[in-house]
Amino acid sequence: MKRLLPTYARAPRRLRAFATLGAFALLASQALAQAIFLTAPSEVSRIDRPPVTIDRTPVNTTPAPQAAPQFPAAARPAPAPQFPGPSAAPAMPAQTVQIPPAPQGASAARPSFKPRATMLRHLANNIQGYRLAGEIGSSEWPIYITDKQARRRLQFQLGYLSAVSVMPEFSRLTLSINDQPVGTTPITAVQTVKTVVFDIPPGLLRPGFNSVRITTEQRHRVDCSLEATQELWTQIDPTQTGLILDEADAAIDAISDLGALPADEQGALPLRAVMPANPTTRDVERMLRVVQLISIIGRFEQPVVDAGALAGGLYGADLLVGTAAELAAIAGPQMVGLVTKPRAFVLPMGPGRRTTIVVTGADAQQVDEAIKQFLVATKPKGAAAGLRAAAAFPGYRVEGGQRIRLGDIGVRSSEFDGRLFRVAFNIIMPSDFYPADYGRATVRVAGGYSPGLTSKAQLVMYVNERTAVSLPLLKSTGEVFKDNPLPVPLGFLRPGLNRIEIEAHVPTPSDESCDTLAAKDAPNRFLFLDSTEIEIPPIARVGRLPDLAVTATGGFPFAGAQRRSKLFMPRLDPKTIGAAATFVAHLAVVAGRPIDFEITQTPPLKAKSPTLAVAPFDALDLDLLKKLDMPVDDLARVWREKIGVESRGGAEKDDGVVGVDAATRNRLVLQNNFPMACHPPQSIGGFRAMLRNIDRLAVGATDSEDPAADDAEPAPTGDEEENAPDLFQEWDARLRNENRLSWLFDWARYIGEWGKAKFTDAGHLFRGLDRGTSPSEMSPATSLALGQNILGGSNENVWTVLTAPNADALADSVACLVDPRVSRQITGQVSLLDISKAKIDAIPVSNTHFVITQPLSVGNARLIAAGWLSLHSLYYVGAALAIGFVLAFTTRIFVKNVGRRTS
Repeated sequence: MKRLLPTYARAPRRLRAFATLGAFALLASQALAQAIFLTAPSEVSRIDRPPVTIDRTPVNTTPAPQAAPQFPAAARPAPAPQFPGPSAAPAMPAQTVQIPPAPQGASAARPSFKPRATMLRHLANNIQGYRLAGEIGSSEWPIYITDKQARRRLQFQLGYLSAVSVMPEFSRLTLSINDQPVGTTPITAVQTVKTVVFDIPPGLLRPGFNSVRITTEQRHRVDCSLEATQELWTQIDPTQTGLILDEADAAIDAISDLGALPADEQGALPLRAVMPANPTTRDVERMLRVVQLISIIGRFEQPVVDAGALAGGLYGADLLVGTAAELAAIAGPQMVGLVTKPRAFVLPMGPGRRTTIVVTGADAQQVDEAIKQFLVATKPKGAAAGLRAAAAFPGYRVEGGQRIRLGDIGVRSSEFDGRLFRVAFNIIMPSDFYPADYGRATVRVAGGYSPGLTSKAQLVMYVNERTAVSLPLLKSTGEVFKDNPLPVPLGFLRPGLNRIEIEAHVPTPSDESCDTLAAKDAPNRFLFLDSTEIEIPPIARVGRLPDLAVTATGGFPFAGAQRRSKLFMPRLDPKTIGAAATFVAHLAVVAGRPIDFEITQTPPLKAKSPTLAVAPFDALDLDLLKKLDMPVDDLARVWREKIGVESRGGAEKDDGVVGVDAATRNRLVLQNNFPMACHPPQSIGGFRAMLRNIDRLAVGATDSEDPAADDAEPAPTGDEEENAPDLFQEWDARLRNENRLSWLFDWARYIGEWGKAKFTDAGHLFRGLDRGTSPSEMSPATSLALGQNILGGSNENVWTVLTAPNADALADSVACLVDPRVSRQITGQVSLLDISKAKIDAIPVSNTHFVITQPLSVGNARLIAAGWLSLHSLYYVGAALAIGFVLAFTTRIFVKNVGRRTS
């Protein structure tokens, strides 16, 4: 040190300044490491952050060259990544400098460095949730990026937790953006959540919509059976996953960038409707229209609305909708300014305030004109993969009579060396689609399988978690195909959102010996090509009421109603307004278009249009509920102690779970893929006791965590994928060289498996037709009731009632109900939500009415009649017998009087 002081004193003043700056930069980087991910206020979400394991083992990384964005950077564990901004200077080589002493009599100026505040841009929730299960799993999200964000060099943080049965040596997780692999990391998080940070190559993200895909490949530690693959899962932790952004870059300032509004830690978009103290029905109607438009434009599947004063925080937005005078009285004149014409604009987030969307005008008519500014048709922008993901989110909309290539909706080609391959996609059928067995949709699979599979090898298709069809893979010498049809009766589909999964069971005799280490050099067993197509035949179009499944997944009968729909709200308190706005936004999202509601505070008993009623139980007329066949007596008994409980106001719910037990609850939520907007129950002994019971049931569980696997390594680059040979030709050429002398055995096995498959599919089909025939009992934990029925004799006066014991329970339960994993369970005439289990019990429909929604053409009438007869087989058999009897009787009479008698 003494030797360095003279050298420092003799250094020029400029070099001394550089050294001083370097020292302060080092201190600032340490402060930045403590500030990362701690910027979100606690009131943003009631979900506690789970414990996060940060692997500090050095990782060999290969940074992507600046001139080639397609080369991905490797993933690395995330202690405190650096975030270079637009003005960041390039790194300078280390060198020894001499810095002269400061002049005497003058205080040295020391610049102050403030670490930049950062935030996570979380992924939005979807129907799959955040779980990637099985030996192969994939999920894709569209994410909107502003022009400013696209110019930054961003990073993506991914937090995950895996099952104890996952073998880290041969299991990996891959991040791809716009179909370009960004990086790969081993799956090693068994006991606690682990976070990994990926560097995104510059130029890869485009302004507008981009595709973010997370893929897993997993292998079992000790078991090689097909059943054991069901134990493999990796759960993405939404609280620890998303784009890393500077808070300043996360702000938006234009209506065209509404898709960039950040979702909260549970994947929902929180919207605060700032309303007057005594809002009118007109105020609520305007707010509902704006909420629906924001949800549809931004592709937000789970908007959650509440009403109150201006809110702070990083996630979601505040809404100010009204005349300039009204908004000035609510939020102050500085929020609105001088308004002389219709205006719709965005105020970026500021200290203590979220991003604020303002829709205003000088009078009520101008406010309505300002709302129409959201409806200006603008061509979506973004990367090609991002636009594809946005079009297929939450599902690809089909109308019937069309063929869809799966590659066009996000499914990618894949070679697979495991035992159970799975690929899934979502389609949205029209809300007036009539599901019955009058036709078949056909999935034409393109791919192949290798030689040497066992007799259990087969293709299986699931539609909405029901087995629809299976096809044995019988050739012992393997096969490649471009059009292997899997017919699916239309009765397995339903109006609205449908999830279709294709599985390939490809076991081999070597699986019985179960050498888990042999997976490293295992040959590929199955090939799936993105040229696979699904063909939807012409479909019958007629509405059915009551049917809550159609309402929850397609918005029927409100979407497309000939007259303006009614929204009955006897009370306009903040909790009820928030619950109604949340459910209405959900209906608009599933319908794909906004729904115009007219709010009334008196029951429209003789309305000629559909009515939605949202209110606490004690605000509704019990006689009206009985006319709608709601289980009034059971609800009154179960909710006896909760009915009419006063609202908490703005206070957060205190469930008494803190500390280690709160962290354990979050791990339990992740392990069970539990919707975070719902409330898991606490058992005797706490959440830790529940978690220990689950761990004991896990097959192949170990007490100690696995050692870290191999370092993360870069994924294949885009150039390598483009230069890869055609997969179909490669597999076809290889299989042509195999021995095909066993074709006689193939035919013998085919005959046996054919009969088995036919009877198996028939059994599944008949069980499917009998679904929903037994009513459910009322659970004491029921927190919300959703019912639907026709009031009076007119099919136009259909009522849908949403109620809970009090306003607080209504707001909390609706936030849980609109989670995509919960809303897809809604069915029947009455659905009862248990918020502690995120489960719905349904009372089936007793009497269905048809509602004409399309011109009654001959073709549509024929399909409706064929569908009705397929669902009422006894009538079909009776009609056939009656026709046969009439034909026999008339033939007998005709023959009796023709010809001459011989005796």
